Amino acid sequence: MKQILIIFSLFILAGILIFKENRIQRPEGFSGEGCLFCHREMSDSDRSHPVAAFGCSSCHLGNPYSLDEKRAHATLIKNPGDLRVVELTCGKTGCHGEIVGRVKKSLMATNRGILKIVQDEWGDGNAGAFVSSKPLNVRDLYGKYPPRNAPLDLYRKMCGGCHLWKEKEGHKGEVGRRGGGCSDCHVVDVEKVKTPEGLLVQHPEMTTRIPSENCVKCHNRSARIGLSYFGKFESAGYGTPYEGDALSGRRLSGGRFYLDLPADIHFEKGKMVCIDCHTATGLMGDGHLYDKMADQVDITCEACHSPRFTSNAEAESLANRLAFLNGKIPEPEKRPIGFTRKGTPLYNLQKVNGKPVFYRKMDGRALKLQVTGGLEKAYHHLEGHDRLSCQACHSAWIPQCYGCHLTYQESALQKDWITGKKTLGKWKETRSYLRFSKPALGLRGDGRIYPLSPCQVFFSPLDGAGQFIKAESFTNFNLSAFDPHTTREKSRTCIDCHADPKTIGLGEGILYQHKGKRVFRPTHRASDHGSDLSFPLDGFVNLAGKALQAGATNGVRPFDLKEIDRILSVEPCLGCHSTYEDRIYRDFPKSMKRFKTDGGLPCFN
Repeated sequence: MKQILIIFSLFILAGILIFKENRIQRPEGFSGEGCLFCHREMSDSDRSHPVAAFGCSSCHLGNPYSLDEKRAHATLIKNPGDLRVVELTCGKTGCHGEIVGRVKKSLMATNRGILKIVQDEWGDGNAGAFVSSKPLNVRDLYGKYPPRNAPLDLYRKMCGGCHLWKEKEGHKGEVGRRGGGCSDCHVVDVEKVKTPEGLLVQHPEMTTRIPSENCVKCHNRSARIGLSYFGKFESAGYGTPYEGDALSGRRLSGGRFYLDLPADIHFEKGKMVCIDCHTATGLMGDGHLYDKMADQVDITCEACHSPRFTSNAEAESLANRLAFLNGKIPEPEKRPIGFTRKGTPLYNLQKVNGKPVFYRKMDGRALKLQVTGGLEKAYHHLEGHDRLSCQACHSAWIPQCYGCHLTYQESALQKDWITGKKTLGKWKETRSYLRFSKPALGLRGDGRIYPLSPCQVFFSPLDGAGQFIKAESFTNFNLSAFDPHTTREKSRTCIDCHADPKTIGLGEGILYQHKGKRVFRPTHRASDHGSDLSFPLDGFVNLAGKALQAGATNGVRPFDLKEIDRILSVEPCLGCHSTYEDRIYRDFPKSMKRFKTDGGLPCFN
């Protein structure tokens, strides 16, 4: 009897729905999906997803057969790019399934690097609650029983609002523009256009010509490459330089001040944006899980300035498809194209009439390339410089943040970006001082010489009354090595590297000889930075080659004693032999031997 009643009720309900649908007035001859009955003036999202071909439901789901708003929108997905549903939308069969799989393993989705570093920074025995030794992804922090400890709480409240799993919108300001999976990068934020009846008719623009604003909304903290590239340096918080009698009007998100400095030459001279260099493989990943961005990114300076051109059917097909989606760059067709270190085709780097041509992705404008690496350029093949990265010589400045002071008050509340709720435990970050001077150099984990920047943590826990708990405090001095995105055409001079103690990693100060021994007098005293310190904050190594600061687990380190001796051994010669082409540098060990044994040399005395 009960089953009969259920069947009868379903029959009645179906009848009511059919009756209501039939009462809706349909346009004569209309045979499309119901979405377009109401949103008939909807614009195309982009040239590869025209409404006439795709409709609405292929991406947004919903019920395309109903003309009743409530039922049509019952299963609607507002943001098809959300990684929680993307297999049903962008990643479904016949669409972008392979790319979606890569995106979910990319560092912008996993945050593996940040999660690893934030725990490594804490040092042994300071993390608190046990966490599995397996690498964590940001997705692991969602759910009913996520791993928890002090550094993970720091991530959830200070860093967790910037990753692809974060839902788009729902927050004010810059943080509200972050997240949303595929849409985070590929959707351009514009004001919504609606009809007087409130119907959306202007679809947000989707594009592969991703504007730099979509990059900088996230990449303006930590390494701050999204600021540095455009010539902005986040300065100290007191608003210097003043404008008249008021604080500086140059502000970043979060009320931060900035100074105008020389921008990267690629932007200043070529007006290139982020995607002109960075590729889909480097940004969306290649299907592997990485802990370091340097491993995921596939573009290098050499890819354009010492290009290798080739042509094969598979690469041509992909390059032509990407150029079509771009809509501004001429399709390579049969022309040779450039490749990244991972073999990604650079469809905007083509060989035309035997010469390399670089096309900007935003407007298709062709730029003249400066190709280097020939034997006529001594500075690019000089023995002893084989470990130098391009950035080591061509980076003009780098953001340097000394004395990052973290305070934590367990009894106060703060918003958790993962749950969206306020929980116990409040973090606050301050800095002792910020600098933008020339970069110190050291070794990255792969053994190449790169610009270095400090990553220093002074941790101060506070009790319920706000009093400092010294027994639970600690200090970690670590280094990071990265491309600061402040490239200039003119490189640093020989003296900048071979005679400047700051570049070598000793810190600002005076380096001189006294009774046949090297002596370094630092500008900053260790006592100025804390009673427990035996070295100034900008000192990464001492003259004995002892590392004072080094990368936690990433292999970054300052020069050792042997390397410092080799670097400084060149300095006495630079007064007379100041160019790379000078013959003494063709075999410098031989020249040094002659200097010590031959008589009559003008520099001997």
